[in-house]
Amino acid sequence: MKEKIRQHFNMIFTDAPKTRKAIDLKDEMMQSALDKYDDMVADGYSEEDAYENVIQSIGDVTELFPAVEEKNPFVLSEQDRKKKALLTSIATGIYIFAGAVFFYFAADGRDSQFGLVLTILLCIAPTVMRVYAANMYPDYRRKEEQDMVEFYKEIGYGRNKARAVRKSINSIIWSVTLVLYFIISFVSWQWNITWIIFLIALCLQAIVKLVFELNMDEQSFIDNVKKK
Repeated sequence: MKEKIRQHFNMIFTDAPKTRKAIDLKDEMMQSALDKYDDMVADGYSEEDAYENVIQSIGDVTELFPAVEEKNPFVLSEQDRKKKALLTSIATGIYIFAGAVFFYFAADGRDSQFGLVLTILLCIAPTVMRVYAANMYPDYRRKEEQDMVEFYKEIGYGRNKARAVRKSINSIIWSVTLVLYFIISFVSWQWNITWIIFLIALCLQAIVKLVFELNMDEQSFIDNVKKK
């Protein structure tokens, strides 16, 4: 029966994209199916009943084929992409304007503290806009049927969303870092020291990466428990 399960996966993946992702997906799904078959047989089901139950639980794998092509399947709708691009552009423009305001007051030599405070206040709005844009990606809407295909679609969607959000957060970190670098440098004139802010940004980026990886590992564990 196990060989029949393997043959079934080879057949349903015949028209899958010829990519490494497709091979990995087939191997992962096939191993999950074999594990489920072993569990059912161990629980007292006949080999035939266990085989039929496993095959019925697979679902339509062709729905997963777009996700294993050599491209990022996690994209926003056209309307949301335009909205995200607009928010990002406006936020970048405000950052530049905030920097110009600071340089104006710094060059004038008067009210430099007021210029610093005004610059920081101006940076609040674009930072909020970038955070909002980073969280525009919708959650996956699971279908009513709980087959194997639906399970893997949800996992893949969640992983791609996490990567996209992490990329946006890193962009925010470096945008804010650049603004703070110039502000602090011009206020203190300690250019030989203020470069350390970039090291701090690297540490923050590493922390963000670690948090996302730990979250993904925890989610993978939960998903494996659900799958069994």
